[in-house]
Amino acid sequence: MTARIIDFLEPWVALTDAQRSRFEEELRRELTPGHVLAGAAFRGIARRQDCDDVLFELVGDGVAVVHLTWSRETDARWPRTERFASLAEWAERRMKPDHEDFV
Repeated sequence: MTARIIDFLEPWVALTDAQRSRFEEELRRELTPGHVLAGAAFRGIARRQDCDDVLFELVGDGVAVVHLTWSRETDARWPRTERFASLAEWAERRMKPDHEDFV
């Protein structure tokens, strides 16, 4: 799995199996027709420990950081989602800057 080939930097941490299941279920609940991830196959791999951002692998289509709202959404702009072509791109453009801001 993707999470095993990267050393996450704080504030990012790998998901446990229980967390993965909970975050995947929550994302499915929040997605509305027209959302950028509607119909996508995804798997949770990491989360920020200081907010509600979760990193999901998009099967065959890169990764996405999703800011879960913990409510049922009606607007396809939510939950806020930032897509990356690869885990390496995410690490450079998101994980490393998040780490620098966190420490």
